[in-house]
Amino acid sequence: MNKSKTAAGVILSLLGGIFWGFSGSCGQYLFTYHGVSSQWLVPIRMVLSGVILLTFCAVKNKKKIFAVWQGRNNIIRMAAFTIFGLVLCQYSYFTAIQLSNAGIATVLQYLSPAMILVFTCFKNKKPPVMTEIIAIILAIGGTFVIATGGKIGSLSVSTGALIWGLLAGIFLACYSLIPGPILEIADTPTVLGWGSLVGGILLLPVFRPWETMPVISLPLVGAVAGIVILGTVLAYTFYLEGIHLIGATNASIISSIEPVAATVISALWLGTDFSGTDIIGFVMIISTIFIISFHTKQNQKFNNM
Repeated sequence: MNKSKTAAGVILSLLGGIFWGFSGSCGQYLFTYHGVSSQWLVPIRMVLSGVILLTFCAVKNKKKIFAVWQGRNNIIRMAAFTIFGLVLCQYSYFTAIQLSNAGIATVLQYLSPAMILVFTCFKNKKPPVMTEIIAIILAIGGTFVIATGGKIGSLSVSTGALIWGLLAGIFLACYSLIPGPILEIADTPTVLGWGSLVGGILLLPVFRPWETMPVISLPLVGAVAGIVILGTVLAYTFYLEGIHLIGATNASIISSIEPVAATVISALWLGTDFSGTDIIGFVMIISTIFIISFHTKQNQKFNNM
């Protein structure tokens, strides 16, 4: 592999993860200092992201922009992806941030690889191997440590934050599993653009964000732009290019810096305090990503022999 391409792929994947983490911190900033709610932020983010992404896709390849809506099966899958993979994923994630902070919400969302692993084992009726068992134990243990601070019988985060964070992990797993067949006929920006636009439009009459408009200011606009431009458009664009240059497994491992970025940015920018047990829980959950990715990579090497 060309060294310059490898370096570019690493940098782009890294930036994608950092921008996702920054997006979560921007959400926390809006909730804390501008009095907005996830009911206001999510539909605004989805509509704006959808418009920008579809505009880009239309300029790039307008002939394939409607491919995702051709055929009954594609429509059903797009509807499922829009509701479970985008609307509920983003709403649960930002609600978890609103009830706790960007670091905890992002780490809990990153339980999704372990959830996908458990789902795959049940689906294939195949028990997990030792490395997979270790990953599952670490995921459960890390969640326990974050939730209780290591003290049985007490909660160090609110019940609501824990529930919404776990739901974010479940719906992130849906985001990863549902759109597979559609991505064979359309690229990710097109699928993401349509899902975001349709999902945002569906949420507008439900949450009616125009009734709870915050005071418009430059910092508010900047934070929303950070979520939409950096955390959605550029993050996904950089991540996809990273996959193209260094492969999906390597890109996914590198982009898992997202929860680390969310935690560090939240602490430095917003002054969020994290306890020692929080950090231990973070490390336990994030380590599952590397264990699962390494196990997948080893299996691929074995199968290719």
